[in-house]
Amino acid sequence: MNLRKTIFTLLAVVFLISIYQNILALRDGIVGWTKKTRDPQLQGCICHGLDPSTNVFVGISGPSSVEANDTAIYYLKITNGPKQAGGCDISTSLGRVITSALDTTLRTEESVFEPFGFELTHKYPKLFVNDTLTFIFKYIAPNTPNVTDTIFANGNSVNHDTSSFGDEWNFANNFLVSVTPKVSIAGNSSIAKGFELQQNYPNPFNPETIINFNISKSSNISLQIFDATGRSIADLINNKFYNSGNYSVTFNAGQYGLTSGVYFYKLSSNSVSELKKMILVK
Repeated sequence: MNLRKTIFTLLAVVFLISIYQNILALRDGIVGWTKKTRDPQLQGCICHGLDPSTNVFVGISGPSSVEANDTAIYYLKITNGPKQAGGCDISTSLGRVITSALDTTLRTEESVFEPFGFELTHKYPKLFVNDTLTFIFKYIAPNTPNVTDTIFANGNSVNHDTSSFGDEWNFANNFLVSVTPKVSIAGNSSIAKGFELQQNYPNPFNPETIINFNISKSSNISLQIFDATGRSIADLINNKFYNSGNYSVTFNAGQYGLTSGVYFYKLSSNSVSELKKMILVK
């Protein structure tokens, strides 16, 4: 009789621990399982099922090239599955991933499997909006140019019912980032005399963005677009006379067949110029 009581007590304890773990798994992310490791038991969102599910799509989008030691905005999107709520893990092989003010649902934690390595994970299950869940984060490129970095991620789509039953998850395709040297374009001046070039809006953009500038002295103006290597992409204004005033120019990346990445726009007048960076995200 005592044996049966002991067995029953042990089973009850195991059951309660299982429920507690499932609740915690839904409330908080667990870092260290982002990358596809050799051990299948130590990868992915295994609290929500041991195997990844093709029913869930997880994708990373953002610039395909970033300057060394520069920062860019990226997006992780999750669709399909139970799609009530979800979470994620995000890491990188060479650079760093950090939280963005655009998304307060992510946090940074040290990886349990990679000492001194840090990953992003969710603070709590984030609700789906229109069948899609989006996380926004920042990527900081390593300070070494001419290398290829990799952003890893996985995401889950859950019922949000305090259990892991019916939950699904999947890996995102590894996202490759080309780390380029810092751009140096001849004629750039940190203090532009006679005009002011403003930051484009929106930024990041797809496919259109607006470039505003102010001219305090009438003069001939040129406005050019460059890629991350300094190659000229477009001449939006080619040595055209402008009176003093405020002006706006719309740039449509789709007209030039551009891919996601970092680009630059330069406003020039006589012997002075000003350069600013913009990010195209498809």
